[in-house]
Amino acid sequence: MLNASEVYIPAQTEVVLVGLESVGKSGLFRELTGEKSALASNVRGTTTSALQAACKLNPNIQFTDLPGLQLDADSVSTQITLNHLQEEKTILLVVKATTLKEELLELYEGLNLKGKRIAIVATHRDKYSPSQTEQNRVGELLQVPVVWINTRKLDEGAQAEVIESIEEAKMWGATKSILRFLPSSPDAVNQLIPIFRLPIAGPILACLFIFAMFALPVFGAFLFANWFEPVTEQYLIAPIILWLDQAPAFLASILIGDYGLITLGSYSFLWAFPVVLLISITTTLTEEIGIQEHVTTALDPWLRKIGLTGRDLLPVITGFGCNVVAVHQSRSCSTCTRTSCVSLIAFGSACSYQIGATLSLFNAAHAPLLFIPYLFILFIVGAIHTRIWNRNQTNELTRIAPLPYIQKVNWQGFWWKVGGSIKQFLLQAMPIFFLICLISSVLDTLNILSVFSWLAMPLLYLFSLPIEAAPGLIFSLIRKDGLLVLNEGQGSLLMDMSISQLFILVYLASTLSACLVTLFTIGRELGWKTSFSLGGKQMLTSVASTAILATVLYQFN
Repeated sequence: MLNASEVYIPAQTEVVLVGLESVGKSGLFRELTGEKSALASNVRGTTTSALQAACKLNPNIQFTDLPGLQLDADSVSTQITLNHLQEEKTILLVVKATTLKEELLELYEGLNLKGKRIAIVATHRDKYSPSQTEQNRVGELLQVPVVWINTRKLDEGAQAEVIESIEEAKMWGATKSILRFLPSSPDAVNQLIPIFRLPIAGPILACLFIFAMFALPVFGAFLFANWFEPVTEQYLIAPIILWLDQAPAFLASILIGDYGLITLGSYSFLWAFPVVLLISITTTLTEEIGIQEHVTTALDPWLRKIGLTGRDLLPVITGFGCNVVAVHQSRSCSTCTRTSCVSLIAFGSACSYQIGATLSLFNAAHAPLLFIPYLFILFIVGAIHTRIWNRNQTNELTRIAPLPYIQKVNWQGFWWKVGGSIKQFLLQAMPIFFLICLISSVLDTLNILSVFSWLAMPLLYLFSLPIEAAPGLIFSLIRKDGLLVLNEGQGSLLMDMSISQLFILVYLASTLSACLVTLFTIGRELGWKTSFSLGGKQMLTSVASTAILATVLYQFN
């Protein structure tokens, strides 16, 4: 019998997944490890940091999912991958079966593979499955294990093949001349959807598509909340208010006062939750199908006029769900456009919480249609703001990687992502807003809210806005759904304001600054100097554009 010191413990094998964007690395990583945080996405640049987990079938293999390479750009995510390649680890090259030769040539020229232990996985087998003769030919030329798989249907047998290829990984010895002898795939490049190729109509249709991505869920959320609000007030809120009316004054103020956790907090949930849910559904659907990348590619020529590329629009779209996630995703942008991208996110990407809050305010004032021009002006001014403050040269930036395929929805990934958005809303957004309500109630009870009026008085006076709107303006700087404190008193303040005043107030509160959480994230990602600089420039743009809006709107008042 062996004693403890003689027990054999297999050495752990560290494997890094390397490949271009959207080749299926994250899907492969998820299937091999069961790690749900790496659910596959059909949008390039989704993985923005290294994820690690042990293999399900062989715990002695440790996988690291790295961001997709952009060898034509100097993005942060690409640098993360290059840094990992300096270490002595087994490399699992992940390429598309449809573009195997082209991608291997690109990886060979961009990476130093000589002397590295390599195994290769060719994904998208459902799009192109080579004959056994061709597979043998590829293996003979490369002299490293090659496995063809479909990451969306990776059973244990296919997983075992991948693990076997890793265990049999060999030192890379192929040269560029050898790679050129690889068989070419029949569809080397996935073309842009035909309707988006039209010279003028294509970008216009792409804009309309993006607008529909957010307009439809917002309209659906409005219909639901508008129908459900009187029901909750009659059968839930009113009975609770009646029951707590006899409670001690301080407790009643905190729970059912103008800024009460129940009275004002119910507005946040009722109006923000449907927006978060429906926007999450539409964005996840378009991401899973793969059409997002085609839309942004169609808009690439227009975006270059404001210092961005089509690639940079993907984080901006993500920002309509959550600005913090969008700032992280901007790691996939080139370093020369990343600041511009983040600037547009901070100014023009109204997160789902902000959308829910503004929709609630406009509805409380019986002017829900104001949301359409509000969102339009927000994005247009955001584009102008980006162009003025960030003059980048984007002509040298190219898009080498092919577009993702239009394909069926991976429902497992779809529901997990939507569930993640709901979980984030319930466990992060709502508690913070309840905290804002609590602080507001306490300050109101102690008559300290007047201090906020003093801080915001110059701006409110400048734009002929009521002093009572000061708490909403201040709390919107902490978190965008802090706008909902303007609903205090069941929206009495909003109904006393003119349409022009309402629009100007909501626009100013939305754009004066990104929320503190977003600014903090920018500081950690790009440096505090950049964060303060972006914040200062945004304030200047916000005040200047609000002044122009006020001048125009008050003339028609």
